[in-house]
Amino acid sequence: MPGWLDEAARVLGGGAGLGAGLGGVFFALKWVFEFIGGRMDRRADRLDSDTRFIIENLREEVGRVAKRLSAAEIEIVDLKGQLAECQHEHAVARHERDHLKAVLLATSPGMKMAFPLDQSIPKDMAVLAVEIDAAVAAEALKKGQADELC
Repeated sequence: MPGWLDEAARVLGGGAGLGAGLGGVFFALKWVFEFIGGRMDRRADRLDSDTRFIIENLREEVGRVAKRLSAAEIEIVDLKGQLAECQHEHAVARHERDHLKAVLLATSPGMKMAFPLDQSIPKDMAVLAVEIDAAVAAEALKKGQADELC
């Protein structure tokens, strides 16, 4: 039996050596993969933290921009109100100006007759000039050319 035990000891020794070698290779490969995987995990964690930081900053910036936009919208509404008020006042002033021009055109012939500027013109010539001015002014008022007379 010693032959059989020698053979069994050799097979068991070789199997144990092979098992230990394969186990060592397995653990070495496992360690390498875990090391690489751990590095990848740390890199991914770093990327995740950087991404979170960027997202938080972007959210804060969006909040600031939203506040500025709200303030700008309120200011725009206020400015539109002021513009409408200004346009209304301008229309009133324009209407008043047109009215005063019409009054001036209507009264200017009489004023020229009452207060002639050139004393050397005979009275009948001054009256004729005033009547011509009145006719021209009346014609301009009909045509809407009052701006040209003033």
